[in-house]
Amino acid sequence: MGAYRLLASVTVEHAYFPGSNCKALEFVPAESCAALLRKTGLLLKSSESGVAIYFDQEKIDILRLHAEDNLTLAFKVFSKDSDFFRYTAPGASPENAVLFFSNQHITSDATGKQMLHSGASVTESAWLDMTAAPVQEILERKDYFVKPVFILQLLITAGAQGLCSEKLDAAARKFHIRFVANQTFWKYYILGDLTKRNVYIADLDNTIQFENLGNILLPGNREAVQLQSSVAIPMQEQPHQRLQLKESTNMGDRILLKRLPNASVNQMHGNTMAGKLEQVSEIYIS
Repeated sequence: MGAYRLLASVTVEHAYFPGSNCKALEFVPAESCAALLRKTGLLLKSSESGVAIYFDQEKIDILRLHAEDNLTLAFKVFSKDSDFFRYTAPGASPENAVLFFSNQHITSDATGKQMLHSGASVTESAWLDMTAAPVQEILERKDYFVKPVFILQLLITAGAQGLCSEKLDAAARKFHIRFVANQTFWKYYILGDLTKRNVYIADLDNTIQFENLGNILLPGNREAVQLQSSVAIPMQEQPHQRLQLKESTNMGDRILLKRLPNASVNQMHGNTMAGKLEQVSEIYIS
């Protein structure tokens, strides 16, 4: 066995997570890919945020023979987090489509990273019909019941610029996928005796404004004051917002709650606002 060298790697970035390292992904080689990995002696190393493939330097000639026939490695990528698409833009794909990324369609971002999609981040343009080639050949029957969050395809070619070329530098072997976080309006329902007081929300960082949408009667005959952010806020696994509930009185303003809870993925729902479907995170304070 010779020394192993990097053939290609794919890193998935996600703005929802601290450090932008996507979590909870599982890279599963498609059936055809698993067979090719064995034939070519390639070594697979996957993590929650990416996958890397290494080749045995002493077996490079065998790899090139396969690459001359356009060696294709395909992976089905699942998320262990059932809420993945709640905090991920562009959201879940239509029932008959799936996100698809391939190194046959590369763009460069502002820092020179090789992105496997057009634009700075993943958009609906990456959706591909599940009955179209090559997706149909990659998916098994069971994948139509538990659909991958995306499919990854890497074409290994033997040309001068192909991944088997010894002239290729390390950066040319690294590919990236970048997701941005879904955005929601944060809506607080202030209940109980607080509904009788002139309450408002103050952002200690002065970046978010909240509007008073008036009082509403909730199920159970409970009255609540509605305070909603004026803009949609990108979701984060660990929100950094520092919000306080305050009361305005004739004697000046005073703090009622030093730190309001932040929004979470478990409190979201769709709501039509100004004729457009928006995501709203509801937080109840009593």
